[in-house]
Amino acid sequence: MRLHFAAELVLELAYQNLKGIEKIGAHISTDKARVDFRWAENISGAIPRLETAANHIVQEDRAIVSAYSDEADERRFWEVTGFARVACGGTHLKRTGEVGRIELKRDNIGKGKERIEVYVSP
Repeated sequence: MRLHFAAELVLELAYQNLKGIEKIGAHISTDKARVDFRWAENISGAIPRLETAANHIVQEDRAIVSAYSDEADERRFWEVTGFARVACGGTHLKRTGEVGRIELKRDNIGKGKERIEVYVSP
């Protein structure tokens, strides 16, 4: 759950800060998560800003609301007030502080494609 939420936090920050970025894939494993993007530029320059913003939200230990936007159709979301409300059917933490310190690394996976690897402290 920690890596899942950390990856979604980074994805939402990318959408908010990198105009025109498009998610093209993602994966969560036991030791890291990754989010793949269609992005013509080298994403390295944005990594420090995204990492700082993500860790700021984690350090604020904000409540994470997970609920139904449409219970009949079982459509769920998570929300951090003042940050974002995101459609997602997965399980989530109760507070951002449960994530731990987030570290991001860049991986170039091909022309016009960038990958951000997401790690959380134990």
